Amino acid sequence: MLAPKGTLILADRLVHASIIDGITLSKAPFQRFRHNDFDHLEQLIARFQGDYERILVLAESVYSMDGDRADIARLVDIRRRNPKVMLYVDEAHAFGVLGDKGLGLCAPYGEEVDIVIGTFGKAAASMGAFCVCSQELKDLAINQARSFIFSTALPPAVLERSLQSVNRLVEMDAERVHLRELAQALHEVLQPLQAQPIEVSHIQPLIVGDAVRAVELSQKLRSLGFNAMAIRRPTVPPGTERLRFSLSAAMSLSDIQQLKAALHSLL
Repeated sequence: MLAPKGTLILADRLVHASIIDGITLSKAPFQRFRHNDFDHLEQLIARFQGDYERILVLAESVYSMDGDRADIARLVDIRRRNPKVMLYVDEAHAFGVLGDKGLGLCAPYGEEVDIVIGTFGKAAASMGAFCVCSQELKDLAINQARSFIFSTALPPAVLERSLQSVNRLVEMDAERVHLRELAQALHEVLQPLQAQPIEVSHIQPLIVGDAVRAVELSQKLRSLGFNAMAIRRPTVPPGTERLRFSLSAAMSLSDIQQLKAALHSLL
């Protein structure tokens, strides 16, 4: 629906598997640009813009395995300078957590981000998802998006739950400040344990580099009261197997210190 004939899709190499599935469903030609390498993205745009009527650029604001962020300002600037470019950003891991009132990293740019996708299944503790777009794109989706047209609607009780969650989320600035403090404390624990630089984020990895070792560490941490998922290929490339730590504002700084002690006893 978003990628009719004459459209090229350029996607960040680390976009979520569901986005790749959507690209495949569209049957549009696509290329991947190196992760968060916007010089590479611009090179691809310059290379292909004469061959296509539209170029759809896909990125995430916060990436789910490393917790690192896209430079939304740079993406918007690329869109401004290239009339054929449409910008699609997945805010699944930023909505409710980052930006003014937790509305994500794209909110300041308004319609300069053509399509913003978010989910109610993470910070909002509900289910389902949303799309922020122009009225024209909304009408197009309602009438032509096959996977949407033939999907069953969410139950009214779920929609009410999501609405209540969003109304509460926008008022939770104190919790977002606390979450940033937790992220900094976690970073101080995890960064010294690995050579690869990691972001200060509500999602942080501990790169183990071996699938068996990652599973063993995850199980041992679980026995100590910590739920850190082992992430293995094909979710991440071979050699980057990891534990993925995802923070909640319901946690405390003492939880981070207990995790530190647990990791030092296991590593």
